Amino acid sequence: MRSLLFVPADDAKKQKKALDSATDAIILDMEDSVAAGNKLKARSSVVDFFSHLTTDKIIIIRINALDTEFWQDDMVAILPLAPDYILIPKARSGADVATINGLIKANVKAASKTRIIALVTELPESMFNISSFKNSGEALAGLTWGAEDLSAELGAQNNKDADGVYFPVYQMARSFCLLGAAHAGVAAIDSVFTNFKDDAGLRAEAERAKTEGFQGKMLIHPCQIAIVNAVFSPSEAEISHARQVIAAIENSTSGGVAQLDGEMIDQPHYKRALNLIKGVN
Repeated sequence: MRSLLFVPADDAKKQKKALDSATDAIILDMEDSVAAGNKLKARSSVVDFFSHLTTDKIIIIRINALDTEFWQDDMVAILPLAPDYILIPKARSGADVATINGLIKANVKAASKTRIIALVTELPESMFNISSFKNSGEALAGLTWGAEDLSAELGAQNNKDADGVYFPVYQMARSFCLLGAAHAGVAAIDSVFTNFKDDAGLRAEAERAKTEGFQGKMLIHPCQIAIVNAVFSPSEAEISHARQVIAAIENSTSGGVAQLDGEMIDQPHYKRALNLIKGVN
């Protein structure tokens, strides 16, 4: 998944627009995008959305956090729908993933399809529990992070400086997400870029995320889709180079070490190349 677009779970008009867009995945948001008084409406709207669903897009549902009164009713409503993914917000540790994983396993329809993405940096306690997400449930497929809720928890006035660069604590949260995903053996997905009118800033942040190892990015507006899809789509040059790396290593007579264009390459290069080609095929 290159692009994951947030859409309010109670807004059918925006949902239709998302379905008509080029986003890879739609996140039906039952949490922050929905007022407390509209939670019931959001659940019924999601059920209606699935009853008319004719798309090959990936559908993700963000439930309410597990420390709220809403999440259990959310799960009762959405498990029979067997969405592609459930996004757990404010995941405190692997225990939250295990809870949702258990409910998925108990539903015959969801158990064969539904996987989990966990938002793992929105609470300070989550930062100290990053390693616990490994082996927290076979349905776990990705970790992502967020700076907005974390900044609110910290009482911060902002999470970026005047140049649009995240303050160190949020850079740390981002790094922890990336490290935690690698530790758990799941995909790392970058957070949203909130200024949807700043195309240059979005592109720069997405390119950095791709370079560092993130495999996609969450979005808040359809106008961000084209840039993110372009950034996270391997270029012909990248694909060609990856194939050359694979060929060089597999044909090497030096125990998994080879030379390519005057550079020494080994197993980490080989693994990155395999992952890139796997994502293309």
